[in-house]
Amino acid sequence: MDFMLGAAAAALANIGLLGGIIAMYIQSLRLIRSYFTWGLVIVASLFIVQNIVIVIFWSNLYAAGPAIKDIVDAAAPYLFAINMAQSGGLAVLFWITRK
Repeated sequence: MDFMLGAAAAALANIGLLGGIIAMYIQSLRLIRSYFTWGLVIVASLFIVQNIVIVIFWSNLYAAGPAIKDIVDAAAPYLFAINMAQSGGLAVLFWITRK
């Protein structure tokens, strides 16, 4: 398995999950105007920015060529694990928020 592509796919899945979470938080924000709901929207938005940056970062590294291939290949499994852990957490958060 190519961990770099897996990490990018997980980051894209995270963006989708976060989009759904933000939509639900905004619905809550219309009903409950509080600092807490604003904070939830802001935190989820910052996580989207993080995942967009990850996708751009990995696509730039992928295009950089063979000069840094060894470094990219060494780091890819770790980023994949981080992104998969985040995907699991966001999936649980999405599920809980929908209840």
